[in-house]
Amino acid sequence: MEVSDDSSIFSSDSFRASALVTVIETLRGFVEIYDGLNSFPEIFLPIATLLLEVSQQKHIPEALKDKFSDVSQLIKKKADETHMLRQPLQLQKQKLVPIKLLNPKFENFVKGRDYDPDRERAQRRKLQKLINCEAKGAAREPCKDNYFLYEVKQRDKASLEKERAANYRRAIAFLQEQEHAFKSGQLGKGRKRSR
Repeated sequence: MEVSDDSSIFSSDSFRASALVTVIETLRGFVEIYDGLNSFPEIFLPIATLLLEVSQQKHIPEALKDKFSDVSQLIKKKADETHMLRQPLQLQKQKLVPIKLLNPKFENFVKGRDYDPDRERAQRRKLQKLINCEAKGAAREPCKDNYFLYEVKQRDKASLEKERAANYRRAIAFLQEQEHAFKSGQLGKGRKRSR
């Protein structure tokens, strides 16, 4: 027999009560199964408080209220047992390791000297340092060359400017001299002054 979702059976109080009884019995089964867990109180105590709130509702039958309170009391009892069995956390006990005592060997320290006992490794480090220094120097060389070339070009440019300015001044002086000579009549074609 198929029953539709909006049937009156699902909205009846007896159906609701039977659904609550099924839920509470299933919850009791879970409590019995998981009572050995260390995290039992953290899982089930919030459910116990919810059960107490539901059991205090007005319209719930007394038999159902008793089942709710029984399961809630069972959860609280098992949670208390689990709390009693819990041991506080402790640090792991490790064997103490004594401090290693070494007699220091003092030497006259020289800055820049490699005190590595492995001579080959020290020599390799020294050569690597020299390679890095040379690489930096080689990287600086093009910059120095560029600065030098720039300065040479600037000097050439300045000398050309000086020469050009001198030529310009000479040409202007020559032209002014010619104009003066022309106006004063020293050149034959200009107007003569009347006396």
